[in-house]
Amino acid sequence: MAKPRRNTTPSLRIRDFLGLVHEGMTAHLGADLGGLEWRQRFGYLQYFRGNPSVHYEIWVQRKTERLEIGLHFEGADRDRNYEAAALLADRAPEIVAKAGREYELEEWTAVWTRLHRAFPAPALTPELAAEAADRAAALITAMEPIIDELGLRR
Repeated sequence: MAKPRRNTTPSLRIRDFLGLVHEGMTAHLGADLGGLEWRQRFGYLQYFRGNPSVHYEIWVQRKTERLEIGLHFEGADRDRNYEAAALLADRAPEIVAKAGREYELEEWTAVWTRLHRAFPAPALTPELAAEAADRAAALITAMEPIIDELGLRR
């Protein structure tokens, strides 16, 4: 039996890939990122306004060759995180219309919730970085008015 073929497309280092994603984000949102703060950690970028427990995330999952883009509610207050998810669920038709139907709202851990999508990322390429920036900026543009209206950054 033949061995499955591995992806042979050259892949960027995660740090370099995320640097390209961030460059794309500044191209979409402006040099000040529309007032968002940001931080880069080992395998992900986060964008937030004020409270970092409510953030947008671009997360490279190298082991599973996936890339996730999402809006995460990762505060210590489980009830607050679940309340945020419930409020977003009530707005599902609007969110689908603005952000796309690919996003899934879910309980992520016993405490955290998220609105996210994941897609294949067998190689971290400049093209994938540009696509990730496009998708993340679109999510932020769609969700920021809803987040503000619902007061979900408290």
